[in-house]
Amino acid sequence: MLYTQRQAAHIEAIANAMPDPIFVMGYDGTYLDVIGGQERTLYADGHALIGKNYFDVLPEKMAQRFLNVVQKAIDSKRLVEIEYQLANEEVNGIDTDNAPKGGQWYEARIYPLSEDAYDQPAAIWLAINITKRKYMEEQIEHLSTTDPLTGLYNRDFFLQIVDEELKKSEINQTPVSFAKIDLDCFKRVTDLYGLEIGDKAMAMAALAIQKTVGDLGYIGRLSCDQFMIVFPEIKAVDAFRITELAQKAITAQTVQLPDGKTTCLTSHAGVTEKRSPEDNSQTLLQRVNQAIQDVSTTREITKIG
Repeated sequence: MLYTQRQAAHIEAIANAMPDPIFVMGYDGTYLDVIGGQERTLYADGHALIGKNYFDVLPEKMAQRFLNVVQKAIDSKRLVEIEYQLANEEVNGIDTDNAPKGGQWYEARIYPLSEDAYDQPAAIWLAINITKRKYMEEQIEHLSTTDPLTGLYNRDFFLQIVDEELKKSEINQTPVSFAKIDLDCFKRVTDLYGLEIGDKAMAMAALAIQKTVGDLGYIGRLSCDQFMIVFPEIKAVDAFRITELAQKAITAQTVQLPDGKTTCLTSHAGVTEKRSPEDNSQTLLQRVNQAIQDVSTTREITKIG
């Protein structure tokens, strides 16, 4: 198709005004051309890359990945789509002064060009910065799995973790233990001094458990005043000791009350471990609840069920 000079000027103006960049990539990974990419809040100026190869400007693993994608699109003569994270600081030879800093997420659409467009087989690489979208997705995922007050896993997601750890335990033939801690004082504090003080007490208890458990297990909040812990590769007798330490850490917290008085936090706990391949999160939960009932009967603080 023949274009008039005016039509060609229009096409060039539209292409150069595109906010998202289109890289024309050769089969060997050479940047043959760069079109658009004018939005400097999202992209660095990539025109300095023209004539250079992926392996000249990118980390080796990223360069090889990109080359494989370009060659796949050209060989298959089909659209290929990928997502990747790349910091402008990782790309050699571009001006990063006005470009976004840190790792940016991109969605790329790669499509082969007609064979006679350039001197070698080539494809266009349309890159779209999706960092804001990825951040929003991460926030939504965080909200769907996390208790907003304590930052611990919420009930549903935590019980999924328990079931996953039980499956790993069965495959690897390793122990896994489960603990539940019930605060005794939460309802009394909330009834007497209001939800704000109750929330403060809950957050303090959660932090005490986190500091005690550390990397030894995963922690969830079952309900308003109940916490759960799963201990991968730890037997019940050791989980019992860790849970006791967590309870002592909870009791060591002092809640300042509005009337100038203070109160400490107390708790009961139950501990159990996987006993059979049929065990799941619900059976473990039933056993620790029974252990906690036995604690209340015997006036003990912690009990293995």
